[in-house]
Amino acid sequence: MKELKNNIINEAKKLDILYELRKERGKNINLANTQQGIAAFKLNNGESYLISSLVKGYKANPFTNPLNSKNLTSLISIITELDKGSEKYGRLMVYDLNIGNILFTKDKAGILDFEHLKGEKLDESIKKIIINKDYGSAAHTSDTSFLDSNLRSFEFSALYDYLIQAPAKTARKLFNEYLNVKSFYHKMMSEHLKTKTKTSLYPKITDKIANSELVHSNILSEKNLSEDIVKSEAMKIQMARFMYDSSRHCNASHIRFNPQQISQYRQKGLAFFNEKLAEAITSGIKDKIVYYTDCIEIFNKWSKADNLAETMGESQRKRLSMVKSITFDKILC
Repeated sequence: MKELKNNIINEAKKLDILYELRKERGKNINLANTQQGIAAFKLNNGESYLISSLVKGYKANPFTNPLNSKNLTSLISIITELDKGSEKYGRLMVYDLNIGNILFTKDKAGILDFEHLKGEKLDESIKKIIINKDYGSAAHTSDTSFLDSNLRSFEFSALYDYLIQAPAKTARKLFNEYLNVKSFYHKMMSEHLKTKTKTSLYPKITDKIANSELVHSNILSEKNLSEDIVKSEAMKIQMARFMYDSSRHCNASHIRFNPQQISQYRQKGLAFFNEKLAEAITSGIKDKIVYYTDCIEIFNKWSKADNLAETMGESQRKRLSMVKSITFDKILC
Protein backbone atom coordinates (compact mmCIF):
# COMPACT_ATOMS: atom_id res chain seq x y z
CA MET A 1 0.00 0.00 0.00
CA LYS A 2 1.30 3.48 -0.78
CA GLU A 3 0.09 6.97 -0.06
CA LEU A 4 -0.74 8.99 -3.13
CA LYS A 5 -0.07 12.71 -3.16
CA ASN A 6 -1.66 13.23 -6.55
CA ASN A 7 -5.13 12.37 -7.79
CA ILE A 8 -5.82 8.82 -6.63
CA ILE A 9 -8.24 8.20 -9.48
CA ASN A 10 -5.55 8.65 -12.13
CA GLU A 11 -3.22 5.88 -10.99
CA ALA A 12 -6.09 3.59 -10.02
CA LYS A 13 -7.49 3.93 -13.56
CA LYS A 14 -4.16 2.85 -15.01
CA LEU A 15 -4.26 -0.37 -12.99
CA ASP A 16 -7.89 -0.82 -14.01
CA ILE A 17 -6.75 -0.84 -17.65
CA LEU A 18 -4.38 -3.71 -16.88
CA TYR A 19 -7.22 -5.52 -15.11
CA GLU A 20 -9.38 -5.12 -18.22
CA LEU A 21 -6.53 -6.47 -20.36
CA ARG A 22 -6.23 -9.56 -18.17
CA LYS A 23 -10.00 -10.05 -18.28
CA GLU A 24 -10.14 -9.61 -22.07
CA ARG A 25 -7.42 -12.15 -22.80
CA GLY A 26 -7.96 -14.57 -19.92
CA LYS A 27 -5.57 -17.52 -19.87
CA ASN A 28 -3.95 -16.36 -23.09
CA ILE A 29 -2.03 -13.59 -21.34
CA ASN A 30 1.04 -13.77 -19.13
CA LEU A 31 1.93 -10.68 -17.13
CA ALA A 32 3.98 -12.73 -14.63
CA ASN A 33 4.57 -10.76 -11.42
CA THR A 34 3.36 -7.43 -12.79
CA GLN A 35 1.56 -5.10 -10.38
CA GLN A 36 -2.21 -5.49 -10.00
CA GLY A 37 -4.56 -3.02 -8.36
CA ILE A 38 -6.58 -4.22 -5.36
CA ALA A 39 -8.26 -1.13 -3.90
CA ALA A 40 -8.04 2.65 -3.74
CA PHE A 41 -9.59 4.95 -1.16
CA LYS A 42 -9.46 8.39 0.39
CA LEU A 43 -9.69 9.06 4.14
CA ASN A 44 -11.68 11.86 5.74
CA ASN A 45 -8.44 13.69 6.51
CA GLY A 46 -7.72 13.92 2.79
CA GLU A 47 -5.04 11.20 2.60
CA SER A 48 -5.35 8.91 -0.41
CA TYR A 49 -4.10 5.33 -0.63
CA LEU A 50 -3.68 2.73 -3.34
CA ILE A 51 -3.41 -0.95 -2.43
CA SER A 52 -1.82 -3.21 -5.03
CA SER A 53 -0.23 -6.64 -5.30
CA LEU A 54 3.38 -7.18 -4.27
CA VAL A 55 5.82 -7.34 -7.17
CA LYS A 56 8.41 -9.95 -6.19
CA GLY A 57 12.10 -9.57 -6.85
CA TYR A 58 14.78 -6.90 -6.84
CA LYS A 59 16.22 -4.36 -9.24
CA ALA A 60 18.55 -5.85 -11.83
CA ASN A 61 22.20 -5.63 -10.82
CA PRO A 62 25.02 -7.48 -12.61
CA PHE A 63 26.70 -8.29 -9.28
CA THR A 64 23.85 -8.96 -6.83
CA ASN A 65 20.80 -9.74 -9.01
CA PRO A 66 21.96 -10.61 -12.54
CA LEU A 67 19.80 -10.85 -15.62
CA ASN A 68 19.65 -14.12 -17.53
CA SER A 69 17.73 -15.71 -20.39
CA LYS A 70 14.90 -16.86 -18.08
CA ASN A 71 14.06 -13.56 -16.38
CA LEU A 72 14.59 -11.65 -19.62
CA THR A 73 12.21 -14.04 -21.40
CA SER A 74 9.65 -13.37 -18.65
CA LEU A 75 10.02 -9.61 -19.11
CA ILE A 76 9.86 -9.76 -22.91
CA SER A 77 6.67 -11.81 -22.59
CA ILE A 78 5.11 -9.01 -20.50
CA ILE A 79 6.33 -6.31 -22.88
CA THR A 80 4.92 -8.26 -25.83
CA GLU A 81 1.48 -8.34 -24.18
CA LEU A 82 1.62 -4.58 -23.50
CA ASP A 83 2.70 -3.82 -27.07
CA LYS A 84 -0.03 -6.05 -28.47
CA GLY A 85 -2.38 -4.18 -26.14
CA SER A 86 -6.15 -4.43 -25.84
CA GLU A 87 -9.09 -4.01 -28.18
CA LYS A 88 -10.37 -1.03 -26.19
CA TYR A 89 -7.17 0.92 -25.58
CA GLY A 90 -4.72 -0.32 -28.20
CA ARG A 91 -1.00 -0.56 -27.40
CA LEU A 92 -0.37 0.09 -23.69
CA MET A 93 2.75 2.25 -23.50
CA VAL A 94 4.32 2.53 -20.04
CA TYR A 95 6.88 5.24 -21.00
CA ASP A 96 8.84 4.77 -17.76
CA LEU A 97 10.53 1.38 -17.97
CA ASN A 98 13.61 2.47 -16.07
CA ILE A 99 15.66 0.04 -14.03
CA GLY A 100 13.76 0.90 -10.84
CA ASN A 101 10.32 0.00 -12.22
CA ILE A 102 11.15 -3.62 -13.14
CA LEU A 103 11.86 -6.25 -10.51
CA PHE A 104 13.50 -9.59 -11.22
CA THR A 105 13.79 -12.95 -9.50
CA LYS A 106 16.09 -15.64 -10.91
CA ASP A 107 13.52 -16.69 -13.49
CA LYS A 108 10.73 -14.09 -13.59
CA ALA A 109 10.11 -10.38 -13.97
CA GLY A 110 7.42 -7.93 -12.94
CA ILE A 111 6.66 -4.31 -13.80
CA LEU A 112 5.39 -1.75 -11.31
CA ASP A 113 4.44 1.95 -11.32
CA PHE A 114 2.06 2.61 -14.21
CA GLU A 115 1.64 6.33 -13.61
CA HIS A 116 2.56 7.13 -17.23
CA LEU A 117 0.60 4.29 -18.87
CA LYS A 118 -1.08 5.43 -22.09
CA GLY A 119 -3.27 3.60 -24.58
CA GLU A 120 -2.36 4.11 -28.25
CA LYS A 121 -4.65 2.63 -30.90
CA LEU A 122 -2.93 1.16 -33.94
CA ASP A 123 -4.69 3.13 -36.70
CA GLU A 124 -4.41 6.42 -34.82
CA SER A 125 -0.69 5.83 -34.27
CA ILE A 126 -0.14 4.89 -37.92
CA LYS A 127 -1.89 8.05 -39.08
CA LYS A 128 0.00 10.30 -36.67
CA ILE A 129 3.48 8.82 -36.91
CA ILE A 130 3.80 7.07 -40.26
CA ILE A 131 1.45 9.07 -42.46
CA ASN A 132 1.73 12.54 -40.87
CA LYS A 133 5.35 11.96 -39.73
CA ASP A 134 4.73 13.39 -36.25
CA TYR A 135 7.23 11.39 -34.20
CA GLY A 136 8.85 13.93 -31.89
CA SER A 137 12.22 12.96 -30.43
CA ALA A 138 11.46 9.30 -31.34
CA ALA A 139 13.40 7.89 -28.37
CA HIS A 140 10.74 5.21 -27.84
CA THR A 141 10.42 4.37 -31.54
CA SER A 142 10.52 0.75 -32.69
CA ASP A 143 12.84 -0.13 -35.57
CA THR A 144 10.20 -2.40 -37.11
CA SER A 145 6.84 -0.65 -36.75
CA PHE A 146 8.29 2.86 -36.23
CA LEU A 147 5.57 3.31 -33.63
CA ASP A 148 6.33 3.75 -29.93
CA SER A 149 7.34 0.49 -28.28
CA ASN A 150 7.77 -0.64 -24.68
CA LEU A 151 10.60 -2.85 -25.88
CA ARG A 152 12.59 0.16 -27.06
CA SER A 153 11.84 1.98 -23.79
CA PHE A 154 13.24 -0.95 -21.81
CA GLU A 155 16.31 -1.14 -24.03
CA PHE A 156 17.48 2.46 -23.91
CA SER A 157 16.69 2.87 -20.23
CA ALA A 158 16.90 -0.24 -18.05
CA LEU A 159 18.96 -2.58 -20.28
CA TYR A 160 21.40 0.18 -21.21
CA ASP A 161 22.00 1.16 -17.57
CA TYR A 162 22.50 -2.47 -16.60
CA LEU A 163 24.97 -3.36 -19.34
CA ILE A 164 27.19 -0.29 -19.06
CA GLN A 165 27.87 -1.09 -15.41
CA ALA A 166 28.46 -4.82 -16.00
CA PRO A 167 31.94 -6.22 -16.76
CA ALA A 168 32.53 -6.07 -20.53
CA LYS A 169 32.66 -9.86 -21.00
CA THR A 170 29.42 -10.31 -19.03
CA ALA A 171 27.72 -7.49 -20.96
CA ARG A 172 28.63 -8.96 -24.35
CA LYS A 173 27.43 -12.45 -23.46
CA LEU A 174 24.14 -11.23 -22.00
CA PHE A 175 23.46 -8.88 -24.91
CA ASN A 176 23.74 -11.75 -27.37
CA GLU A 177 21.37 -13.81 -25.22
CA TYR A 178 18.98 -10.87 -25.04
CA LEU A 179 18.90 -10.50 -28.82
CA ASN A 180 17.87 -14.15 -29.15
CA VAL A 181 15.09 -13.53 -26.61
CA LYS A 182 14.11 -10.39 -28.49
CA SER A 183 13.46 -12.47 -31.61
CA PHE A 184 10.48 -13.97 -29.74
CA TYR A 185 8.98 -10.49 -29.36
CA HIS A 186 9.25 -9.79 -33.08
CA LYS A 187 7.69 -13.16 -33.95
CA MET A 188 4.72 -12.60 -31.63
CA MET A 189 4.22 -9.03 -32.88
CA SER A 190 4.31 -10.24 -36.49
CA GLU A 191 1.58 -12.79 -35.82
CA HIS A 192 -0.48 -10.21 -33.92
CA LEU A 193 -0.22 -7.57 -36.64
CA LYS A 194 -1.11 -10.06 -39.36
CA THR A 195 -4.50 -10.46 -37.68
CA LYS A 196 -4.87 -6.66 -37.55
CA THR A 197 -4.60 -6.31 -41.34
CA LYS A 198 -8.20 -7.54 -41.56
CA THR A 199 -9.58 -4.67 -39.46
CA SER A 200 -7.07 -1.84 -39.90
CA LEU A 201 -7.86 1.24 -41.97
CA TYR A 202 -4.31 0.89 -43.27
CA PRO A 203 -3.96 -2.83 -44.13
CA LYS A 204 -0.96 -2.39 -46.46
CA ILE A 205 1.03 -0.47 -43.84
CA THR A 206 0.07 -2.94 -41.12
CA ASP A 207 1.06 -5.88 -43.32
CA LYS A 208 4.40 -4.23 -44.14
CA ILE A 209 5.10 -3.81 -40.42
CA ALA A 210 4.15 -7.44 -39.74
CA ASN A 211 6.56 -8.60 -42.44
CA SER A 212 9.33 -6.42 -41.02
CA GLU A 213 8.74 -7.88 -37.55
CA LEU A 214 9.14 -11.39 -38.99
CA VAL A 215 12.39 -10.48 -40.75
CA HIS A 216 13.89 -9.09 -37.54
CA SER A 217 12.75 -12.22 -35.71
CA ASN A 218 14.47 -14.45 -38.26
CA ILE A 219 17.72 -12.52 -38.07
CA LEU A 220 17.89 -12.33 -34.27
CA SER A 221 16.94 -15.97 -33.75
CA GLU A 222 20.29 -17.20 -35.09
CA LYS A 223 22.41 -18.66 -32.28
CA ASN A 224 25.66 -17.19 -33.56
CA LEU A 225 24.76 -13.64 -34.48
CA SER A 226 27.12 -11.90 -36.88
CA GLU A 227 29.14 -8.97 -35.58
CA ASP A 228 27.37 -6.50 -37.86
CA ILE A 229 23.93 -7.43 -36.43
CA VAL A 230 25.13 -7.13 -32.82
CA LYS A 231 26.70 -3.77 -33.61
CA SER A 232 23.56 -2.55 -35.39
CA GLU A 233 21.34 -3.47 -32.44
CA ALA A 234 23.73 -1.73 -30.04
CA MET A 235 23.85 1.41 -32.21
CA LYS A 236 20.06 1.69 -32.36
CA ILE A 237 19.81 1.45 -28.56
CA GLN A 238 22.62 4.00 -28.14
CA MET A 239 20.96 6.46 -30.52
CA ALA A 240 17.62 6.10 -28.72
CA ARG A 241 19.43 6.79 -25.46
CA PHE A 242 21.10 9.85 -26.96
CA MET A 243 17.73 11.17 -28.15
CA TYR A 244 16.16 10.65 -24.74
CA ASP A 245 19.08 12.20 -22.82
CA SER A 246 18.91 15.28 -25.03
CA SER A 247 15.11 15.60 -24.99
CA ARG A 248 12.91 17.88 -22.92
CA HIS A 249 11.40 14.80 -21.29
CA CYS A 250 14.68 14.07 -19.48
CA ASN A 251 14.77 16.28 -16.40
CA ALA A 252 17.65 14.58 -14.55
CA SER A 253 20.27 17.28 -13.99
CA HIS A 254 23.08 14.71 -13.71
CA ILE A 255 22.40 13.38 -17.23
CA ARG A 256 24.41 15.51 -19.64
CA PHE A 257 24.84 15.29 -23.41
CA ASN A 258 27.14 16.45 -26.18
CA PRO A 259 25.11 17.64 -29.22
CA GLN A 260 28.07 17.33 -31.58
CA GLN A 261 28.69 13.72 -30.59
CA ILE A 262 25.02 12.84 -31.09
CA SER A 263 24.90 14.35 -34.57
CA GLN A 264 28.16 12.67 -35.57
CA TYR A 265 26.95 9.35 -34.19
CA ARG A 266 23.80 9.51 -36.31
CA GLN A 267 25.88 10.10 -39.43
CA LYS A 268 28.23 7.26 -38.44
CA GLY A 269 25.26 4.92 -38.05
CA LEU A 270 23.79 5.85 -41.41
CA ALA A 271 27.14 5.28 -43.13
CA PHE A 272 27.48 1.84 -41.50
CA PHE A 273 23.92 0.77 -42.35
CA ASN A 274 24.20 1.96 -45.94
CA GLU A 275 27.44 -0.01 -46.33
CA LYS A 276 25.79 -3.16 -44.96
CA LEU A 277 22.69 -2.61 -47.10
CA ALA A 278 24.86 -2.42 -50.23
CA GLU A 279 26.55 -5.69 -49.24
CA ALA A 280 23.16 -7.35 -48.67
CA ILE A 281 21.89 -6.19 -52.08
CA THR A 282 25.03 -7.50 -53.79
CA SER A 283 24.69 -10.85 -51.98
CA GLY A 284 20.93 -11.00 -52.55
CA ILE A 285 20.16 -11.61 -48.85
CA LYS A 286 16.52 -10.48 -48.69
CA ASP A 287 16.15 -10.47 -44.90
CA LYS A 288 19.22 -8.29 -44.46
CA ILE A 289 17.99 -5.91 -47.16
CA VAL A 290 14.79 -5.34 -45.15
CA TYR A 291 16.71 -5.23 -41.86
CA TYR A 292 19.20 -2.57 -42.94
CA THR A 293 16.55 -0.57 -44.75
CA ASP A 294 14.71 -0.42 -41.40
CA CYS A 295 17.93 0.61 -39.61
CA ILE A 296 18.41 3.48 -42.06
CA GLU A 297 14.79 4.57 -41.69
CA ILE A 298 14.92 4.80 -37.92
CA PHE A 299 18.20 6.75 -37.96
CA ASN A 300 16.59 9.13 -40.45
CA LYS A 301 13.77 9.67 -37.96
CA TRP A 302 16.41 10.92 -35.52
CA SER A 303 17.35 13.83 -37.80
CA LYS A 304 16.55 16.26 -34.96
CA ALA A 305 19.95 15.28 -33.59
CA ASP A 306 21.53 17.46 -36.27
CA ASN A 307 20.00 20.72 -35.04
CA LEU A 308 19.68 20.31 -31.30
CA ALA A 309 21.35 23.66 -30.67
CA GLU A 310 18.57 25.51 -32.50
CA THR A 311 15.68 23.71 -30.79
CA MET A 312 16.85 23.31 -27.18
CA GLY A 313 14.94 24.68 -24.22
CA GLU A 314 16.55 26.24 -21.16
CA SER A 315 16.50 23.00 -19.14
CA GLN A 316 18.35 21.23 -21.95
CA ARG A 317 21.00 23.96 -22.19
CA LYS A 318 21.83 23.44 -18.53
CA ARG A 319 22.78 19.84 -19.32
CA LEU A 320 25.16 20.53 -22.21
CA SER A 321 28.58 18.89 -22.11
CA MET A 322 31.75 18.87 -24.20
CA VAL A 323 32.62 15.37 -22.96
CA LYS A 324 32.12 12.49 -25.39
CA SER A 325 30.73 9.35 -23.76
CA ILE A 326 31.84 5.83 -24.65
CA THR A 327 29.10 4.44 -26.85
CA PHE A 328 27.17 1.21 -26.40
CA ASP A 329 28.59 -0.43 -29.53
CA LYS A 330 32.15 0.15 -28.28
CA ILE A 331 31.27 -1.61 -25.01
CA LEU A 332 29.48 -4.55 -26.61
CA CYS A 333 31.37 -5.15 -29.86
